[in-house]
Formats: sequence, C-alpha cells, structure tokens
Amino acid sequence: IRINSQSGKGGIGYILQSKYGFDLPAKFREDLGYTVKDVSDKAHKELSAAEVLDIFQRTYVNIEGPVQMLECHFVQGDGISTEITIMKYGEKKVYHGKGNGRLDAVSNALKKAYELKFNLVTYQEHALEKSSSSKAIAYVGIQKPDGTLSWGAGVDPDIIRASIDALVTAINNR
Repeated sequence: IRINSQSGKGGIGYILQSKYGFDLPAKFREDLGYTVKDVSDKAHKELSAAEVLDIFQRTYVNIEGPVQMLECHFVQGDGISTEITIMKYGEKKVYHGKGNGRLDAVSNALKKAYELKFNLVTYQEHALEKSSSSKAIAYVGIQKPDGTLSWGAGVDPDIIRASIDALVTAINNR
C-alpha cells in the first residue's frame, strides 16, 4: 500500500493494524487520515508505513504536555473516587474526582481542576500482542463544546494507565 495525499483512512488504518497491531476506531482513523494527508501534501511525497507510524505516535500516543499525569489513586465505595497528581506548566497539584468507573472519575477530576468542558464519546481498548506480558492500547475521543472531536491513545502494560494516558493525550490535543 502506498500512502500519499490521496490515501484514505482505510488504507492508513490497514497499515497501522496489519503492520503494528493498532485497531483505531473509525472516527479516529479519519482524524489520523487528515493528519497524514497534511504531512504528505507538505512533503510532496508518498509516506512509508514507518513514517505513518511515526506520525501516529508523535501526534496521538502518550502526549505529556501541557498536562502530565504523575500519580493516580482510586478508592471504590459509592462509585469510584480518585486522587490525581498533575503537572501542568511545571506546577504540581493534587485534585479529586468521582465517577462510575476509574476513567470517568479521572475525567471528572480533570474537568474540575482545569474547568474543562468535554464529553468522553469514544473509548476502545485492546492488547497489542497475544501474550500475558503484552502492552495494552486505549483510544479516547472527547467532544468539545463546539462539537469537534479530539483524540488520544495511551500505551501501557496496565490498561487503566493506558486509558488515563489516552484521555490526557486527547485533552492535550484540544
């Protein structure tokens, strides 16, 4: 498969899935397709599979800026409560949130901490390999008040941490 400015989201999705094991949600593939098309247009060349992977990783995977999640702790009781430690622009702070699950609790803590307005509209996860020591990947799409989507992916051996990293990346990509 040749990747150039005319390539569609299907070809880019196929490359990432068949060569590297990433199975992105359809709308995420669409967003990545526009990003890859832009790079191809500006470079005036076809892109290799490795270049597509690099664009995906640099743009969407475990982005730690300006918000960086340092620690996250959970307590299960009436729902899930969390205490998160965040670094933003060099300032470390602790925030609390509550939700119906771990990702919802972290999402609520981040919304409250930074007065963010978004809805988590897409969440998908899978293992990257078929082994007990495989890393997990989570994909998160958040919808901003203007209706546009922001995407993030998180890769970690712990699926909860991968999910949180995907959410933080989507927030950082706002």
